[in-house]
Amino acid sequence: MVILGLGSNLGDRLSHLRLALQAIKQIPNTTVEQVSPLYISDALLPENAPSSWDQPYINLALRCHSSLTPHELLTHIKTIEHSIGRKPEKRHWGPRLIDIDVLTWDDMVHHDDKLTLPHRDLSERPFALWPLADVAPRWIHPIHRQSAAEIVSPWGSRFTGEAPLHTRQIAHRVDTPELVGVLNVTPDSFSDGGHYLDIEKALEHAQCLITYGAEIIDIGAESTRPNAHRPLNAAEEWQRLEPILSALKDRSLFSLLQPKISVDTRHAETAAKAIASGIDWINDVTGLTQPNMRQCIANSTVDCVVMHHITIPADPKQTIPRDQDPVNFLYQWGKNQIITLEQAGIASNRVILDVGIGFGKTAYQSLALLKHINEFKKLGTRLLVGHSRKSFMHLFTPRPPSERDIETMATALYLANQDVDYLRVHNVDMCARGLKVMKALA
Repeated sequence: MVILGLGSNLGDRLSHLRLALQAIKQIPNTTVEQVSPLYISDALLPENAPSSWDQPYINLALRCHSSLTPHELLTHIKTIEHSIGRKPEKRHWGPRLIDIDVLTWDDMVHHDDKLTLPHRDLSERPFALWPLADVAPRWIHPIHRQSAAEIVSPWGSRFTGEAPLHTRQIAHRVDTPELVGVLNVTPDSFSDGGHYLDIEKALEHAQCLITYGAEIIDIGAESTRPNAHRPLNAAEEWQRLEPILSALKDRSLFSLLQPKISVDTRHAETAAKAIASGIDWINDVTGLTQPNMRQCIANSTVDCVVMHHITIPADPKQTIPRDQDPVNFLYQWGKNQIITLEQAGIASNRVILDVGIGFGKTAYQSLALLKHINEFKKLGTRLLVGHSRKSFMHLFTPRPPSERDIETMATALYLANQDVDYLRVHNVDMCARGLKVMKALA
C-alpha cells in the first residue's frame, strides 16, 4: 500500500489537484484505490519567509497500489509536477502550484537524499495525516507503532480548524463531478423563484454555494419553466443580471476558493455583456441554435453549455417523438450540433453538452437519458446534467419541486459513477455530503 500526499497553494488549487490526480492514474503499474476528502490549512513556512508565501494549502491523500519501486514512482511524480507547472525552488517550502509526496510505502522505513519513508514529520502534520487516515486508518506508523486513526485523535474534529495550522476538511472533492450551484435572480423559477432578487441575499447565497461545495455558480435571470411569466427581452434580463455580476467581480468575496461564473441566457446581447464583464461560461438553454449567439461565443474564449430543447419555455405537450429511442435521438442531435459549432469557430473542447432533462422530454424519456448518460461521452465533449428537482421526479414522489432534494441527491450519486463532468443542482450541500459518503464507501 502506497499513500501519496497532494497539495497546492497557488492559483486554481482544485484544478491543479484534479490534473495531478488524472495524471497519477496514468502512471504505469500503479492504481489509485481511494481518494481522500480535501483539507485546507495554513502554509507551513520556514523562519523569515516572505509574507507572499503565506498562502493556504488544499491537501488530499491517495491510497495506491504500485509494482514500481519507490524511486521509479518518484520519477513519475516529478514529471507530473513539472507538467502542471511547478518550477525549481530557490528556497525550501516556497509556494507551489502542485506538491506530490510519497507519504508511506507499506511499513517501509527508508532515507536517502531523495526520499524519506515515512515522510518526515508526518505525525505532526494534520494536513497530511488526516487525509491519510481517511483512506488508510489502520496503517501503522513503523516507527511510532500507532495507527493513523490513533495519531490523529488528539486533534479533535476535522471540521473546526482547531488543529495545528488551522487544518480542516472542506466540502469539495476532485474525484467526483464538479457541482454547479444554481442562483436564480427571478421572481418565477420553478423551485426558488423570488428568493434572491435582493442583491445582498443573492451574494450570501453565492457564498453559501461555494462553502457547500460548488465550483461554478450558474446565474439565471429568466425562468424557463412551463407556464413561466412572459419571456424577458435582453434589456430586461440584463437589468436583473448586471447588479449581481458587478458584485461578483469582487472575487475576494470567496476568499480561497474562486468560483467560475456562468450566465444562463438565450440572448446574444446579454451574453456579450456578460462576457465583457469577465464571466467564464455561457449556459444557453436554446443550445446555440441562433447564429448571433454562435458568433458571440466564437469571438470569445468562454466555455459554453449547449442544451437540447424543443421549446423555451418548456412545453410538456411538445417532446421527442415517443416512437423514437431518446438516447439515439439526442446522440445524433449532439453530434450534429458539435459539427455546427466547430464550423462556426467554436472548438469542441469549449463545449459542455447538456441533454436538457425536462425540456422536450417525457418523464420516461428523461429517465432513459439519465440511465444511459455515459453514451454521450463518445461525442468527445464534457457533460453537464441539470436534473435537480425536475418534473421527471414525479415518478418517485408527489412532493413539489422545492421538496425533491432527496431524489436529486440519489440521482447525483448514480450520475457520479457515469463519467459526468458537472452536476447542476439547487441543494449543493446535500449533494456534496452524499458524494463524500459514497466515495468513502467505495
